[in-house]
Amino acid sequence: MKLYDAKGSPNCRKVRVAARELGLALELVPVDLAGTRDPEHLARNPTGKVPTLVDGEFVLWESGAILVYLAGKRPESGLLPAEAEAQASTLRWLFFAATHVQPWLSLLGQERILKVRAGKMPDASAIALAERELQRFLPLLEEQLATREYLADEYSIADIALGCGLEGCERRGLELTPYPALVRWRERLRQRAAWAD
Repeated sequence: MKLYDAKGSPNCRKVRVAARELGLALELVPVDLAGTRDPEHLARNPTGKVPTLVDGEFVLWESGAILVYLAGKRPESGLLPAEAEAQASTLRWLFFAATHVQPWLSLLGQERILKVRAGKMPDASAIALAERELQRFLPLLEEQLATREYLADEYSIADIALGCGLEGCERRGLELTPYPALVRWRERLRQRAAWAD
């Protein structure tokens, strides 16, 4: 399997971590983010983003879908439970991360890192919106993790997705210190061998 990968992308990191957890070999194909609008890249991934997984003739983009696909290759791993309720719980937190957390982290990264790197002024209203939305949704994660070690009780692709998304959040200006259960959870994830890049 080939992974079209950008080293600094949290979405690519999710796939690398999941593959290591599952014992699946990936051939990493580095992608220059400046070239993601090239016709060759757009033919693989019409969003012009990363990651993209190629497994034989099958081409898949969207990191959450890739995590589900990889977990399906090793169902015995439990990273995506087979039992309906446990699977639904895992998918709920996977979708929660993709919908309610990652977009705002990405916006903070664009404003506080990428724009600054390009010599542009960050948009204060965009930053305020992202911070407001994260203040709305991070307490739900704190509540969920206050009484359990992982989002869906057992370690799963939901933890991988959200955990990789929250790596480097401090660089984006988001401090997790108001959320001690979330901090402890992130430290537990960092102790896993698959998380070492």
